[in-house]
Parts: sequence; structure tokens; C-alpha cells
Amino acid sequence: MTILSRRLALGCLLLGLGACSKTTPPSRDPQPIDSATPVARATSAAPPASAPPADAGPTAGGLAAADADAGASAEAVGTDAGAAVVEPPIVADNKVGPTEGAELQERARGLFEAIVKDDPERGEAFWFPREPFVPLKDVKDPGKYWGQLHKSYVNDIHTLHKKRKSWEGATFVKLDGWSRLKWVPPGGEANKIGYYRAFHGKLRYRADGEEGEIDVHTLITWQGRWYVTHLRKIKK
Repeated sequence: MTILSRRLALGCLLLGLGACSKTTPPSRDPQPIDSATPVARATSAAPPASAPPADAGPTAGGLAAADADAGASAEAVGTDAGAAVVEPPIVADNKVGPTEGAELQERARGLFEAIVKDDPERGEAFWFPREPFVPLKDVKDPGKYWGQLHKSYVNDIHTLHKKRKSWEGATFVKLDGWSRLKWVPPGGEANKIGYYRAFHGKLRYRADGEEGEIDVHTLITWQGRWYVTHLRKIKK
């Protein structure tokens, strides 16, 4: 064998060995997924960073929402509570049985204090209000007439204050003693709306160890409450 033949044979041998060393690894078939086995996911393996622990208290946002709900509940309770003290509806004919309880005595006490302190403002709650007086009275100018009566009420308080040299230590006892009440229908006593009327209620008090009384000349009702229209005798 010539030298050239040997080199060719050696080259072929080397080429054959190289081809054998470059074998392709066998391909792997994908493994079937067992439907009974849960697939682990990173998002479900741990709670998000912002999520509070299960036993943690409410977040700031939760507290704000809770406070808002509490406020709404309190407001609702306040509304219901307010509804429980709403004044009863107006009775068109004003024929409501007069009340004679603590509410009346408290306003009578105010009139007594107005006289004792020579301060008519304290007796305003017992004076017949202008708002119902205007539609009630059947006179040419009921507003003007109310003003005249109110002025007399104020002057009467000043006058009664001067009836005693001193009111020091005087205490209110009660209002009572008025005449039998009478229903005055529309058309009577120059009125368009009826009312109950009574005369000569007595403001009873104690002063200097003695009992005294102040005459309240005329009282009439509006929606069941007594009001003064003439404190002293009516001047003709």
C-alpha cells in the first residue's frame, strides 16, 4: 500500500469515528398530567404581600368604612329619636282637650318669674303666640290687635312687680283655680276659629312665710295648650 493510500484510509477511519460520536439524544415524550393532582402556581402558593394575616384586625380602610357605617347608623337613630318628639298635626277646628300637666306649670312658672324679676321676656312662653292669633281673630287688623294686647301684657307684668315692696325669697307653687272652661265656637268673641276659654287662673306662691296669689284674668287654648290673652282686668 502506498503512502497516499494509507493516508486516505486513515482519513476515512477518523471521519467514521467523528460521525459516530455526534449521536442525537433520544427525545422525551411529555409526561401526562394527572387531573387529580393540583398544579402548583406561584400566585397561590403564598398570599399577596398586601393581604393581612387571617387573624389581623381591620385595616385603616376597613376602620374608615366601619366608622362611616357607624355614623350612618347613629344618624338614622337620631332621625328616629327626633321623629318621636315631633309635634302632633294641627287640628283644623282647634277643638283639642286642654292639657294641665307639667308643661303648663312650667310656662306658668315663667310668668311668675317675669313678675318677680320685672322681666317680661321670661313670661313670653305663656303669652298667646302671634302666628295662630292672626287667623283666629275676626277683626279688621288682627296683627295690630295682637300687638296692642301684647303691650298690655308687658305693662301688666311691670305693674304686678310693683305690687310688693320686695319679692326676695318668693317661690312659685302652682297655677290653678280658673273658672270652668267653655268652648267658644267660631263667631263668638270675634273669632274665626273656636277655642276653650277660662277666667281667673291663680299663680300661687310663697313669700315671707306666707302664701299669695296673682290673678290671671283670661286664658284661651290653641291646640290643647293654655295661653294668656289678658293678664289683668280688661280695660274698656
